[in-house]
Amino acid sequence: MTMRYLTWLVATALLAGCAGSASAPSLYVLDSAPAARLPVSPAASQAQLVVAPVEIAPILDERGIVYQTAPHRVVIANHNRWAAPLDSQLRDALIANLGAALPGVTVVRRAQAGQASTMTLHTRVDRFMGHYDGQARIAGTWRLAGANDETLIERRFNRDVALEEDGYDALVDSLAAGWQDSAEALADDIAHTVRPSP
Repeated sequence: MTMRYLTWLVATALLAGCAGSASAPSLYVLDSAPAARLPVSPAASQAQLVVAPVEIAPILDERGIVYQTAPHRVVIANHNRWAAPLDSQLRDALIANLGAALPGVTVVRRAQAGQASTMTLHTRVDRFMGHYDGQARIAGTWRLAGANDETLIERRFNRDVALEEDGYDALVDSLAAGWQDSAEALADDIAHTVRPSP
């Protein structure tokens, strides 16, 4: 009886120690937008922009944040993860940023009836990761299509943003800033397409 009780105490202590030493993963989200503008009613909009789901490279389709540690090696963090799927976060941030930057355009997830013209944005992200040189690296392509899926504009984007300090907090800050800058550059191109200069 005493031996069984001692065994139970040791097992309980070991389990408690393991549970206490295991740390919960850190979860990260991207910033959506700086200051959102007031929504524009569909009737007042010159055009509508449908943001299609963002396609991401297979290496990025992970819960863990991706970091390149050498020219031919990447690691996927086990304890520093995205709080929601990365493709969804990128799309949400893109919608928010484009909505704030394009006052004459209604930015939506799905086409709505009654708009003057409709465009669709297709985005592929090939790189969205940290790099051993101290940069957050973002790269990919986007294509703006018209109502009949004709290509209006097609561009590559490639942006490096320096980390202000080491760590995943700083990495996510730089990735979010780079994605916002990419969206603002994209908004300029879309604005010229919607309102071409004379």
